[in-house]
Amino acid sequence: MRLKERGFTLIEMVVVIILLAVIASITVPRAIRVSPAQQVDRAARSLMRDLEQIRMGAIAAKRTMRVRFYESDAFYSAFIDMTADRSGTVSEVAEEVRASGLLTRGSKGGLPGVELLKGVRFGPGAATSSPLGGSIQGAIDVGADYLEFNARGLVIPDGGGGVIYLVHEEDPSAVSAITISGASAFRTFRLIEGAWVK
Repeated sequence: MRLKERGFTLIEMVVVIILLAVIASITVPRAIRVSPAQQVDRAARSLMRDLEQIRMGAIAAKRTMRVRFYESDAFYSAFIDMTADRSGTVSEVAEEVRASGLLTRGSKGGLPGVELLKGVRFGPGAATSSPLGGSIQGAIDVGADYLEFNARGLVIPDGGGGVIYLVHEEDPSAVSAITISGASAFRTFRLIEGAWVK
């Protein structure tokens, strides 16, 4: 006598697959949600890469390049000196942005540039001191609302530099900072429990 073999029917397998799909559609989006601190850190690292690209572009072109920060719009753009005599004059027009080589990911008022990640803006948030020591002078603490690199890739004026702060709109404790030395060395820091960490 042969025992009856048991298995799953096609209908049972389809029902199980549908149940797994429903459960996954509910739990996966919650599991991959990015925290405000991670969003700010990503934006800071992206900005740091762009600054390095712009600095290298200034060296390659042997021309002055400027990064303008539009604090209220959470936006920045890069411009290159296009004068024939390489005078260092920047007019901040769209043609200079295109010539700068900045990979633009947005625009404001027709000007190409980069928008910060959604929910991230310029600002020190809950930070009370600079990662370089001392007090915070503003969201863009580089002496102006722009940063310039000369044809050798050094910050203008010589010895310049500073700090750029990014914060999440919904969480003022989610803060990152990019420090810039006069020699154009960039570093990112995260604010963790009131202290700056590399």
